[in-house]
Amino acid sequence: MWSASGSFLRDKWSSEDDELAGPSHTVSSRLHDTRIQIVSERELAQLAQVRPLIFSFHEQSAIKDCFKMLQKKVEYEIIQEFMDLEYKNLTGQFNSGNEPCNRDKNRYRDILPYDSTRVPLGENKDYINANYIRIINAGEEYFYIATQGPLPGTTDDFWQMVLENNANIIVMITREIEDRIIKCHHYWPISMKEPLELRNCHIFLENYQILQYFIIRIFQVVRKSFNIKNIVAQMREQRYGMIQTKEQYCFCYKIVLEVLRKIVTFN
Repeated sequence: MWSASGSFLRDKWSSEDDELAGPSHTVSSRLHDTRIQIVSERELAQLAQVRPLIFSFHEQSAIKDCFKMLQKKVEYEIIQEFMDLEYKNLTGQFNSGNEPCNRDKNRYRDILPYDSTRVPLGENKDYINANYIRIINAGEEYFYIATQGPLPGTTDDFWQMVLENNANIIVMITREIEDRIIKCHHYWPISMKEPLELRNCHIFLENYQILQYFIIRIFQVVRKSFNIKNIVAQMREQRYGMIQTKEQYCFCYKIVLEVLRKIVTFN
């Protein structure tokens, strides 16, 4: 999946690793506002990374056999299998995570990213506790980013990582608080009326749906600023002759100003 501000965010903690905390206020009363929209079935289907398949009779039989095999393994063999994984020698290096300037960016001292697959931030390849994950299963490749629950001081880094890697789905598999210990900083807006304001962008809550075991939230990320000169330079690097005249370059500014004017007028 973090320095944050705003009345809807928690106060900063000096040490999130071991400080006790009260009940989580993630799902506030505002989440039960009947005026809010509900995520459509079409939007839910679009969120799925692995589509359900229609199996033939023989494939269904193979799936049943696989189910029985896994069920037997769970009952008798899974502990030994886990122990085999636990004690394998790890050969990766953790130099970036151990650098003094990066230690405060780690939620846990003993969970650091491998240098070889860590996710770099920006042109300077700045540090975030995250790794690229590539999974191969049945001939299919799946690509993910695995990261820690954000800290107050790494929320901006988290969203920068999301934007730079064009990640369109965030799956949060931890709770904010477990056993009165903070596990994840609140890195998203809880109200459709109040965006999360970060260093370089605003995060808007556009839609959500509360289900039995989890909540789906749809966000819009709006950058605070952009550089027309850099955009034109990137266009020219990829196609010769883009924006050839001064008049065309001035038009780029005029059209942006016109769009912003309409947005301000509409609001």
